[in-house]
Amino acid sequence: MSTSTSIDLDLQSTERTAEKAHSFTEGNCETALVSPDIEARKGHFVKDTPGGLTKRQIIMANKQKQRYRRPSDDGTKKRFQSVSDESKKSGSTSAEKEIIQSTDEKRECNGSSPEIRRSFLEDTNRTEQAQKQLDKYGFIVNMDSNGRVYEDQTEEDIPTFAQMKRVERRELKWNDMMESWEITTRRRRKQLLKRVRKGIPDTLREKAWVLLANVAVLKKKSNITYDAFVRKNLESAVECEKEKDDMLMRSEALVNPHSFLATQETIERDIHRTYPRHDLFHQDIFSDVESPHGGDVGSMLAQLDCPSESNEDSYKNYEDAKGGQAALRRVLRAYSVNDLDVGYCQGMNFIAGMFLTITSEEEAFWLLVSIMKDSPCRMRGLFGEGMKETHQVLFIAEKLTFQFLPKLAKHMERQSIHITMYATQWLLTVYTSSFKFDLVTRVWDCFLAEGWKIVYRVMLALLQNSQSTLLVLGFEDILAHFRDLPKSTDGNAIIEIALRIPLRRRHLAKYGKEYARQAN
Repeated sequence: MSTSTSIDLDLQSTERTAEKAHSFTEGNCETALVSPDIEARKGHFVKDTPGGLTKRQIIMANKQKQRYRRPSDDGTKKRFQSVSDESKKSGSTSAEKEIIQSTDEKRECNGSSPEIRRSFLEDTNRTEQAQKQLDKYGFIVNMDSNGRVYEDQTEEDIPTFAQMKRVERRELKWNDMMESWEITTRRRRKQLLKRVRKGIPDTLREKAWVLLANVAVLKKKSNITYDAFVRKNLESAVECEKEKDDMLMRSEALVNPHSFLATQETIERDIHRTYPRHDLFHQDIFSDVESPHGGDVGSMLAQLDCPSESNEDSYKNYEDAKGGQAALRRVLRAYSVNDLDVGYCQGMNFIAGMFLTITSEEEAFWLLVSIMKDSPCRMRGLFGEGMKETHQVLFIAEKLTFQFLPKLAKHMERQSIHITMYATQWLLTVYTSSFKFDLVTRVWDCFLAEGWKIVYRVMLALLQNSQSTLLVLGFEDILAHFRDLPKSTDGNAIIEIALRIPLRRRHLAKYGKEYARQAN
């Protein structure tokens, strides 16, 4: 048998395999994936194609075909481009074009330095060919340390029939609870907490979080809508520009960290550090195309005061800007207007960004308002002036470590490892800044329902799970272990350990009172 005949037979066999996979994912796996309707409504990383398939399903169906390459006439190897007729009808080609944007277009919109542009253009061909592969939370799994997407042939796990049925049963239970939410919260509170600790189904997490945070009540109580807060922020920018020149504004920012300009510039710096590996924000990393004013506050003010463009047009451009960074910018700036005493503090960007990956932009804003001001979360004191409650949270965390893990706590003390060296970021952002979302979403399911107890429990679980390793390490190696810990953590396993730790509210109350006595 000749080589060409062998290749043709292999390709035919692969096409049949891909068609079977395509048929299976379309018919049987749909319930196990994130709901296309919900994601399309939010404008996130999964969108419907005309045929009803998601991008993820299209990529899975054609994965086998993409592995085969055929020699070209000139001796170089080109990727064998074959797309099934069904995928063509369903619009897979347009979906792939949406996933892989032209690098040259990004460079033109960005106006970045020539060095960055040349570096990026070196990998243009590879970047255009590679398709982003997302986990169920929207993070890009085939991205290297330089932020480049590479071709990955790793098989994606397909849920078993038993797993899909289990998810379906849990979704039915949660739908039943949410349809009669008032009765659930008043009469079935224990059952609600039990199901929350098992984890809210991914397809229903948005709706459940909005209900747990009482977003509807917050909207009714507020005299100002989210859109009004966004507009108010821009009106404040115009006023600042008219009253003071740029140099005077910057001088005030150095003296008063809560000034308008200082707050806006701090937000802008942190936006570009927020979840660069998430598909919602990855599109904006090398480009400010989603914002008509770019990343500089001065540019935004100049645009607003530009005689060739009315303020009304500037408002519209700013409010309608697309992309994850544009949405995060609006949410954080709107909150800084909503709560002038707090304004903005580093760490809030991860919480707001995490909300945006789950909910709509407006819901993300009201969730942020809720967890900052209302029970059971009440995080406002952690980000206020002096960050007074941050010291209290760390004091309680240290006391709990000595109570539940005394041997480890004493070892850390001998090695001069203070809790502020590893747990500040965990607790201040409630694990959103560094840990994978299999842990983050489970923590926040419980945090929205029952408050701070789960935060301390997870901290103790992380330490307990690493205790045998940490006890034989010295100062430098302990810090290195904590730096690498988020990457290797199994979120579901940590939650199981955390829920078995016999931490009670009376423990938190006891150490809270002790801190208050020492502070006074």
